[in-house]
Amino acid sequence: MEQPDLWRWAGLGAGALALALFDLRQRRRATARQRHARLRGRWLDAVLARPGQEIVAVQTIRNSVMAATIVASTTVIALMGTISLVGPVALHLALRAADTLGETAITPVRTAIGGLIVATLFTSFILATQSARFYNHLGYLVGFGADIAPEDRAVAQRYVALAGRYYSDSLRTLFYLAPLVAGLLEPLAVLPGVLLIIAALAWFDRGGASPQSLSDFG
Repeated sequence: MEQPDLWRWAGLGAGALALALFDLRQRRRATARQRHARLRGRWLDAVLARPGQEIVAVQTIRNSVMAATIVASTTVIALMGTISLVGPVALHLALRAADTLGETAITPVRTAIGGLIVATLFTSFILATQSARFYNHLGYLVGFGADIAPEDRAVAQRYVALAGRYYSDSLRTLFYLAPLVAGLLEPLAVLPGVLLIIAALAWFDRGGASPQSLSDFG
């Protein structure tokens, strides 16, 4: 393996490890995501405790279903476009490289990055569809209103937690595309791109650190 390719593989691996460690750390901290999850649980308790809120609750959940569906539709279109574009381009560059001695148009690390882009889009699509699925089921449960059975209330709480988490993860996964797209041009750009994404996500997550921090947003 040539020295430049070795550094590119190292940068790709370091970027993936940095993202995994950052995500694990954020899930264990008090961030905006955790605060929003608690708010959704409290909202569900509130609407189920007050008769006459069924229509408002169902409409709110339908809006969430629509948002998750839009993300799923966008990612599947992007996935189809990526596959349809990358395939012919990769074949053309491979044939061009085969006709030119000493020229390597496609390197294994770029092929791996292309595969990661497809995997990232597919992951975001799966998460968004699961979010829409649980929000859809939740819409039937809140229709019971204050007459909901205790076991159905427990299921509703689990569904609202899962739906919100999957939707958040689907959006978050799309952020990971940025360093991968940059890596197609130059694999060494993956690690700096990952660090920029980590800085951006850490800034967006800071809203849940403390009640006082919300005043920063005016």
